[in-house]
Amino acid sequence: MRRLRSVGLLFAAAVTLGAAAGGVVRLDDWDAYAPGASVLGSVWSAYPAGPKFKFAPAVVLDGGRQALMLKTENEAMRIGRAVKVDPRQTPWLTWEWKALVLPEGGDVRDPKRNDQAGRVMVMFEGLKGVLYVWDTTAPVGTESRPDGFEMFQRALVVVRSGEPRAGQWDRQRHNVYADYRRLFESEPRAIKWIGLESHSNDTHSRTAVVFGGVRFEAR
Repeated sequence: MRRLRSVGLLFAAAVTLGAAAGGVVRLDDWDAYAPGASVLGSVWSAYPAGPKFKFAPAVVLDGGRQALMLKTENEAMRIGRAVKVDPRQTPWLTWEWKALVLPEGGDVRDPKRNDQAGRVMVMFEGLKGVLYVWDTTAPVGTESRPDGFEMFQRALVVVRSGEPRAGQWDRQRHNVYADYRRLFESEPRAIKWIGLESHSNDTHSRTAVVFGGVRFEAR
């Protein structure tokens, strides 16, 4: 419960990003950092607060453009930023990512091996979350609810799986409004947090993933 409260406090305290003109909410700001610089600070924060990562979440150059690298070794890395997004007005979440190292034997269906190279978490008011994941083993379309916190409900959706596109940029676009309604059978409240994650603590292995552009769009 203490861990959950720390997450809630962090969500409440972080800088909020609101909707922009034209129905686009840009979330990535990698071009604001020098290559090699950590992104943790006033905009992006680790959650729960206070973990010490073996490798800092840092900006890298990839094909001449700046991107975010998350790299783990037997740990869970979660970083995010506060937003204020109406899922009815800007329901489409679009992002680019490239998995470099997949966790050995990771499988969203097994709570003892629930690690993924990349996750994108959308947190709604009311402490419900939809997470889109790049799994190692489970097929695309797999949906899982791996835990049962009383105050926090989350659903994981596999949108990319395995090695075939590892090492290549992949673009995803999902209607978070429609996905929330299907998964939770209710109307969503406002989106208040976006998280980028990489996990290797269950499989005691390693991961690496690079994130490019991340944004909400009206259509």
